[in-house]
Amino acid sequence: MPIKSQQSYFIYFMLFVGILCIAWSAIFVKLAGVGGLSSAFYRMAIGSVAIIPIWLKWRKPIDGYRSVLLAVVCGVIFAIDIALWNTSIVLSKASIATILANLAPVWVGLGAIFLLKEKPKPIFWTGTAIAIFGTAMIIGLSQVSEVSFTRGQFMAIIASMFYGAYLLIVRKGRSTLDTISFTAISMVVSTIILLVFCWIKGTDLRVETAHSWLALIGLGLISQLGGWLTINYALGYLNPTIASVSLLGQSVFTALFSIPVLGEYMTFSEIMGGLVVLLGIYLVNRKK
Repeated sequence: MPIKSQQSYFIYFMLFVGILCIAWSAIFVKLAGVGGLSSAFYRMAIGSVAIIPIWLKWRKPIDGYRSVLLAVVCGVIFAIDIALWNTSIVLSKASIATILANLAPVWVGLGAIFLLKEKPKPIFWTGTAIAIFGTAMIIGLSQVSEVSFTRGQFMAIIASMFYGAYLLIVRKGRSTLDTISFTAISMVVSTIILLVFCWIKGTDLRVETAHSWLALIGLGLISQLGGWLTINYALGYLNPTIASVSLLGQSVFTALFSIPVLGEYMTFSEIMGGLVVLLGIYLVNRKK
């Protein structure tokens, strides 16, 4: 069923809000000052605790359990994605891990071809290439030459595949399941999976300062709960190929938010990279 113009604006507004929320993720993780798996677990756990009362009050009847199964699968995939991503940052340079993790739109495009039998238009591949190149400019083009596919870098690529799989599956799951129920189920499952990962790795989950707790609460409530509630809503209507490229915009806003919060000012090349990312996103989203 075609989306009305007014509804289309609201869907893109929700996606934009979600991008702003997840753009704070890296900043909150840096402010928290705890381990990668630990921050990932608290991100999910705090978000899950917050969404349960929302789900109990505003949940809608569940018609079929196929969508519930898809929400569970998405929860497992998202947990693996975060675990691999956080580990890749530890095992390799964060900048290189970031650019490799941003390959998700490529996997979404390939998944659309081979799994959904949908052929993305040439402008999608053009916009994706431009947006990824812009991300590389923000991080530093000199860093790209250091990609040697070490264990950490390989894990970042695998993480991008899981991220792409999540974006593809959400569209199917959201077709019959409301946003709050889908997000609540997937987040609770992710929390359980990440807790198991922490137990296997012997991760220390102690948080010793109020400053760290505040950052983790922001990570759970803003980046996870607020970010993925709004993004999952938009993914119920938008083509995953379009959404995957649009989500690359978070790197631009992370750089902007880091200026007042972390005092990390953007260089000229980073500013130009941000504009290139936005150009790629515009090309993918523009109408004929």
